[in-house]
This record gives sequence, structure tokens and C-alpha cells, in this order.
Amino acid sequence: MGECMKTVKRIEIIIDSLDVKMVLEDLEAIGVSSYSVIRDVIGSGDRGARSGDLLNDAMNNSYILIACDEPEAEKVIEALRPKLKRYGGMCLVSDARWIRH
Repeated sequence: MGECMKTVKRIEIIIDSLDVKMVLEDLEAIGVSSYSVIRDVIGSGDRGARSGDLLNDAMNNSYILIACDEPEAEKVIEALRPKLKRYGGMCLVSDARWIRH
């Protein structure tokens, strides 16, 4: 199993959809070019219920997923921390295994 999987850090970010472009620009500025974005994420957290508005991105959240090595994860965390503090959102970092193909 060891050779068919690579250990990575899984970074999951939930942020207001209006701030996604800014976060992606920050990620690209530090050299992160591989990520996935899922729009219209609903839920409830420290900013209350986020159910979305179908007419625009107001009150919508997006989910950003990144799989990277530990040094890259540290750069992502340091770049995101001020944005999360200022704009809100959530960031989870966990260990994961990437299936090599």
C-alpha cells in the first residue's frame, strides 16, 4: 500500500463566495496552483446560518480543497490566517493519503 499512496496535507477552506477570488489569488501568489472549488455550500457556524441567495453570491459560502505537502501547507496557512481573521470562514488541516495513479 505504501508505494501506491502519498502522504499529503488536506486543507479544507469554507469562505464567503465573494472572497473566493481573493483567496485563490493569494494561493497562486504563493505557488499553489492545484485546488478544487465547490460553490453554494450551506451550513451554520459562527456567522449563523448560510443558506445562500440564488440571485447573487450574497450569503453564499464556497469550499476550497487543497492537497499538498507539509511545507506548502504551512505557506497556505500563513497566507490564509489574516484573511480568515478579517473576513471569517473556516480552515481545517488534516493528514490524508493521495492515491497515485
